[in-house]
Amino acid sequence: MSKRDYYEVLGIQKGASDDEIKKAFRKLAIKYHPDKNPGNKEAEEKFKEVNEAYSVLSDKTKRQRYDQFGHAGVGGAGAGAGGNPFAGGFDFNGQTFNFDFGGGGGLDDILGAMFGFGGGFRGARRGRDYRTSTTIDFEEAIFGTTKNISVDGEQIKLKIPAGIHDGQQIRLGGKGGPSPVEGGQRGDLLVEIRVRAHKTLTREGNLILSEATISMVDAVLGTEVDVDTVDGKIRMKVPAGTQPGTNFKLSGHGAPIQVGSTERGPHIVTINVEIPKNINKKQKELIQEFAKAKRSIFG
Repeated sequence: MSKRDYYEVLGIQKGASDDEIKKAFRKLAIKYHPDKNPGNKEAEEKFKEVNEAYSVLSDKTKRQRYDQFGHAGVGGAGAGAGGNPFAGGFDFNGQTFNFDFGGGGGLDDILGAMFGFGGGFRGARRGRDYRTSTTIDFEEAIFGTTKNISVDGEQIKLKIPAGIHDGQQIRLGGKGGPSPVEGGQRGDLLVEIRVRAHKTLTREGNLILSEATISMVDAVLGTEVDVDTVDGKIRMKVPAGTQPGTNFKLSGHGAPIQVGSTERGPHIVTINVEIPKNINKKQKELIQEFAKAKRSIFG
């Protein structure tokens, strides 16, 4: 299902002011708030949609990218109206993954707490869950990798899927502590993934963001720049007349659109224009001549 236009969601025009965006959001947030619509799934989805639209349009940088590239320019703005994109887990190269961002357990843990089983309830007392963490590089988070995890002297090969996020946890069933009773199940191993920051790249959902700086002359006349991406250097054309803050999209060079996917979002490059602080006499004369010619043409 395709997403609705964020301006349409808030019921405003594309050129709406920040104040108009805020007023529209408040009105709709109150209208669709779950407390005012208990048990109403449609209102719940509307409330999520309104919040997603506001999170983009209230942010100057995200709004600029959205106006230029649409939903592709804001990386889907998170999970969207469908909720957690990692819910339910999946199989990756024969290894079962259940994703978690920390905090509360699942149904087993709830039942365990109700019936006094402490470590969870699966027909017999489980062993306790083990927790650990591992750190990976920015590129490894994009493409996936394999790490060796040591648990109770045992080496476990952890397959980390492409597109995993910093702070996300992978739950490995049966790799935790032994059950305190005979025949009981082992606990699980929860591994928190930490992603090292990159020197020049940042990630926002399925987007990868970077900046490139060009001279004032190159901005006027046009140029080409080498952009560092996770796929290596890419030569990008910057057309004549490019303004400071202009965004360019390198399709397919961003992060996976969801964990484990081979489809990737774009890499967005923001252009900065360097204004010279010190110029010599000849350069100053040329700029003055240019300004004079511009005034004679445009008045």
